[in-house]
Order: sequence, then structure tokens, then C-alpha cells
Amino acid sequence: MSGWVRVHDEPGGLNATFVLARPRSGTVGETQRVAHVFPLPAERPGLLVAYCGFEGRRGELDLLDRPVGMPCERCLVVAARRAGAGTIPQQRRN
Repeated sequence: MSGWVRVHDEPGGLNATFVLARPRSGTVGETQRVAHVFPLPAERPGLLVAYCGFEGRRGELDLLDRPVGMPCERCLVVAARRAGAGTIPQQRRN
């Protein structure tokens, strides 16, 4: 797997190795092309499962070398909790 993923290891942060990726154009609708956080190693070879539960295979994902585009909010919440954030701010409602 390391041949096709960009690995991020955040010292003092998530304490795990993960990749950032989003579905490739044409595999899902444009509004569903959000950037997910996928922990490594994957439990099932060839399949990555994001913190939010989204599943993607090689060839279906654009791997990202930095946070870009619209993030998956569920992945961000789980990543923040794993990094030790004590509280997650509530969504503002206008």
C-alpha cells in the first residue's frame, strides 16, 4: 500500500499513520467529493475505510498531500477526538 499513499504521521497529535484522500471525479457526484481521513494500516488489503465509515479502493481515490477542498466533517471530529481535543464546538445555527 505504501506505493500509492502519502503517509502523514503527526507527532503529539493523532499518534497514528493516516492518509487524506477524496473520491475521484466521476466516481461520485461532485458534492460527495469531500476529503476523508483514512487510518493505516488498512484492516482489509486494497480497501481503505475512513474515520466516518466511507470506503474506497485504489483507483477510486485521489490521494492528497495536504488538506485541500471540502473536508468530511465526521472524519474531522473523529480525528480531533483521537488527537485529544477535549470538546468539539457545537455547530452554530443562525
